[in-house]
Amino acid sequence: MDRSLKWRTLALFAIVLFCVATLAPSFVSRDKLPTVWPLNKLFGNQISLGLDLQGGKHIVYNIALDRAVEDKASEIKRDLDTRMVDDKIKGSVALPNATAGIPTGAVTVRLDDPTKMAELKGKISSDYAKVVDWRECSADEGKSSLCFFVSQAYADGIKKSALTNAVATIRDRINEKGVAEPSVVEKGDDIIVELPGDPKSQAIIETQELIARTAKLEMKVVDDCFQPPPTGCTKDGNHSGSAYMLNLYRHVGADKNDKPTDPEAIRLEIRALPDQWKPDEGGVHKDKFLKAPDRDVDVPLAWAKKNSKLTNDTKIHGDKVTVRVRGREIITRYIFGDSGRDSTKPASTEFWDPNYGGLVATDPSLKLDGDHQLAFGEVDKQPDDLDKRTSWRTYYLEKAVRLTGSGIENASGTYDPTTNRPVVSLEFNRFGGRIFGDVTSQIVGMKFATILDDTVRSAPTINGAIRGGRAQITMGGSDARTMEKERDDLVAVLKTGSLPAPLVEATHSDVGPTLGRDAIDKTKFSFAIGIVLVILIMVGVYRWSGWIAVFAVVFHILLTLAVMAIFGATLTLPGIAAIVLSIGMEVDGNILIYERIRDELNLGKSVRGAIDLGFSRAFTAILDGQLTTAAAGWVLLQYGSGPIKGFAVMLLVGVFTTLTTNIWVTRILFDWNVARKKGHLVTISI
Repeated sequence: MDRSLKWRTLALFAIVLFCVATLAPSFVSRDKLPTVWPLNKLFGNQISLGLDLQGGKHIVYNIALDRAVEDKASEIKRDLDTRMVDDKIKGSVALPNATAGIPTGAVTVRLDDPTKMAELKGKISSDYAKVVDWRECSADEGKSSLCFFVSQAYADGIKKSALTNAVATIRDRINEKGVAEPSVVEKGDDIIVELPGDPKSQAIIETQELIARTAKLEMKVVDDCFQPPPTGCTKDGNHSGSAYMLNLYRHVGADKNDKPTDPEAIRLEIRALPDQWKPDEGGVHKDKFLKAPDRDVDVPLAWAKKNSKLTNDTKIHGDKVTVRVRGREIITRYIFGDSGRDSTKPASTEFWDPNYGGLVATDPSLKLDGDHQLAFGEVDKQPDDLDKRTSWRTYYLEKAVRLTGSGIENASGTYDPTTNRPVVSLEFNRFGGRIFGDVTSQIVGMKFATILDDTVRSAPTINGAIRGGRAQITMGGSDARTMEKERDDLVAVLKTGSLPAPLVEATHSDVGPTLGRDAIDKTKFSFAIGIVLVILIMVGVYRWSGWIAVFAVVFHILLTLAVMAIFGATLTLPGIAAIVLSIGMEVDGNILIYERIRDELNLGKSVRGAIDLGFSRAFTAILDGQLTTAAAGWVLLQYGSGPIKGFAVMLLVGVFTTLTTNIWVTRILFDWNVARKKGHLVTISI
């Protein structure tokens, strides 16, 4: 045996061992592997199964365009407030609520001096020519007002860019969680996300929660002024509590133990509580807030469907269903009624009725004006709390956004040196630092709320102007691990960027693993049939040399799966189809080689000469076919998505393994067959 054959044989043996070691974790449970399994770090990758084989979660998201339009209107309001102060134009800018006559994203500018209307209208038309359209002012808005709204053309542009940017942001967030082979595609006005894996696994649940987080960071002023001026509540106001929250407090009622007196509030476990704090500069600030816990409630099935409350574990009994309703949802419904209520019909007093009117039906003064909003934040649990449910409290905020996430340059997770609670440290860019310093100087003694994804994360008291360009968000809760996880998730979404508009989950479905097991069982059966047919045909036609082809097929499958495991590729049904196709190409290559060897033997060549010529002359045809296949696979990989991309990946892997098996492995086995027979061979079994 020549030295070259020995080294090639050793290399082949080493590759087989390497492939087996690489595939062991994919086919044998880790706890069943020997404790001395060397090299868990080196041989730790497993073959991941795609959504079609192991099941997973299929989610369809829509873009909440109205929120993006309202945010643009708020931005215009801030700019106009600043312009009117700079130009000494007296008046106010309001954001009226959308009604039948007022579109979403409407802005109303009221001027004390009507002679300034033409001048200001010209500036607005110039600055926002491609952003706003003018509209007729309603009777309530008055004749000395300028009325406009964010145009439909601009809204369509927001939608298009929001979809594209959201797809990229979602992919980044999924990659942060390490979910193997997710699919995120834009289809029409929808974003379709597919996450392979057990739908009930913690990794999939956390990833789904992370995807939907808008990471829209906003900072707004908590209004505790009894009668704030049109320009907003500042440190110079009367801080005895906002008139709106005092009115709500009276409706809910509170006895000497802070228990509610309103029968509906008692039934819903809504409490009205006082809030009081003393700023460092002196004085006392007072306010009121409402608080309610999350509850398991029997609600109408129609309401549960409308509000996406149904899950696979939901218990349905008749036309009722038991669902978990958050405290913030209960408070919102208690005050404002059903969001889809038909205002032309009498308001219902039944809480879960689709036409429930809420407190605003009996007291219209509780309807929020266009300059304020009611926000919610989780109440920190205390170790001695008997009620372990999550509770929510209200914050009465100015609607104007003082600072957004665009002013943040960096975010990092750390701990508060005083309380040792997990916090997110924010570093503002130059613009954000200047705005933050200016706002905090105006609201000394008041609270400044940090809102992330419609939830107030913190509302600290501002004891002085903060001009260092830094701030912190303190994580709420009582469980240290939960707070650390929330902190890390928040840092992740802030670093990957906020979504341009909130996502609304339109539908979601769990693709069970039953389909996957069925497909795998059928695949195993088809593989078994294929191997048997290959053995029968190759051995029947090429006799002893046919066994070489059988070993080559086994090695080809082993090497293909090992390459998949090494590079973390995901096995899907289209991928299995590509593997089967590559097996066919590998067998076809062997047939080309065998027929060439037969031809040379028939021409009277020696066995060794026939083998040499057979391999060299078949090589061109094999290489040409594989290069053509590789070119097609590359095109599919570049321009395909989803199943097509999975097929292309496995096709390209198959090209590599087919060439390796045909040209190198099969040649080693033929050389071994010749070398083991001493002397001059007249013929071989082929």
